[in-house]
Amino acid sequence: MDTIVGLGKAGCAIADKFAQYPQYKTFKIDSEGLDENDKRSYILKRQDHPEKYEKSTRSMKTFFKEATNDVLFVLSGSGLVSGATLRVLKSLKGKNINILYIKPDMEFLGQINVMQERLVRNVLQEYTRSGVFKRMYLVDNKRVEEILGEVPIVGYYDRLNELIVSSVHMVNVYNHQAAIHATPFDTSETTRISTLGIVNVDEGEEKLFFSLENIREKCYYYAINSKVLETDGKLLRRLTDSINNNVEKDVRAGFQVYSTSYEQNYGYLIANTEKTNN
Repeated sequence: MDTIVGLGKAGCAIADKFAQYPQYKTFKIDSEGLDENDKRSYILKRQDHPEKYEKSTRSMKTFFKEATNDVLFVLSGSGLVSGATLRVLKSLKGKNINILYIKPDMEFLGQINVMQERLVRNVLQEYTRSGVFKRMYLVDNKRVEEILGEVPIVGYYDRLNELIVSSVHMVNVYNHQAAIHATPFDTSETTRISTLGIVNVDEGEEKLFFSLENIREKCYYYAINSKVLETDGKLLRRLTDSINNNVEKDVRAGFQVYSTSYEQNYGYLIANTEKTNN
């Protein structure tokens, strides 16, 4: 996921968070709030209905000419501009596309926004399950807020986005590094719907960013202080016991351990399923 494409307000805000890391090229698409002089910002004509965005959005292949082959497409389906989703994705055809989908707090959305959110989320799931997209990561903002605890109104989304982006980034970093210890783990072709989570290494508690149904696979990433790895003779047993306590019957699990210079130990998690109706 060297290229990040953000659609709409939420998608662009998250793309901005990824821009702090040198590994990514970021592209932003929205109908407002973008710099018209930024060659990686695409301003759509503002519309009053999702269907009008779908009909009016033209090919963006020229806009994406600098995009790499691996793309993370980020959006929330509740905004009207999400009507352009499939048109934008069509311009990325031929690339390896992962979807990062942000589910907003649904309680105070208007009727059109609620219907649009469900439509976009379900359509993207179906495309992902059929193999058009490599994987779809679901994130529920309410779950992320619960994980963070008390989040002030000022900077609310900034705090949520920081946790989401840092978690995705660290998993991506570790996927490109050699682990010092790893168990064999291959994901199934049918389990393309996923979420991320964080794991308390000491207590074994795990918190997912979305409530997935019928989880089939879990892959854990442990970032452990190098001195702890050299001296703690019980660490491996604690990690395996923790995983066994959190994995239900018939769920496949694997884990990878990485050496870090951080004083604090960190744990991340990806959970996969075949389909979710949440």
